[in-house]
Amino acid sequence: MEEEENTKNKIKKNGDEEAEKVIRLVVTKEADRAVSEVMDAVNTGFEAGRATKLDVASYMLIWFENNASKDAKLALRMQLANEMTMLESLVKMAKNSGTLPPALKEALAQHFFGEDAAPARKVKKILKPDGIIDRTSEEGAA
Repeated sequence: MEEEENTKNKIKKNGDEEAEKVIRLVVTKEADRAVSEVMDAVNTGFEAGRATKLDVASYMLIWFENNASKDAKLALRMQLANEMTMLESLVKMAKNSGTLPPALKEALAQHFFGEDAAPARKVKKILKPDGIIDRTSEEGAA
C-alpha cells in the first residue's frame, strides 16, 4: 500500500511539473484552423510520433520569435495598429517635447480651417531653354 501511494505521489508530482510548463492561450478560429492544417500536414506520413496542436503552436511561436524578419514584425504591427492609440501616443510625445511634426501641423490646420489655411508651397522656377548658356570658346576647350 505504501508503495502504491508513493507511485501515485510521483505521478501526481510529474503531472504538476508538466502542468507548470503549459499555459492556456486563446486564439481566433482562423488561427486554430491554421494550426490544425499544419498539424495534419506534419502528421501525414510521420510514423515516428504524433504532433499535437500544442506541439505545433508552440513550435510556430518559438520559431517566429527566433526567425521572424523585421518586415514580418512590421507587418504584424501594422495589422494591429489602432488610429486612436497612435493619436494618443502622438499627443503624449508632443506634450513632452512641446512640438508637433510639421506634417501634423499642416493636417490639423487643413482639417480645422480648410484648404485656405494650408501653407503655400514654394513654386519651383521652370527652367527656360534660353536660360542655358552652353558655349565653348573658339580658342579651345573650356
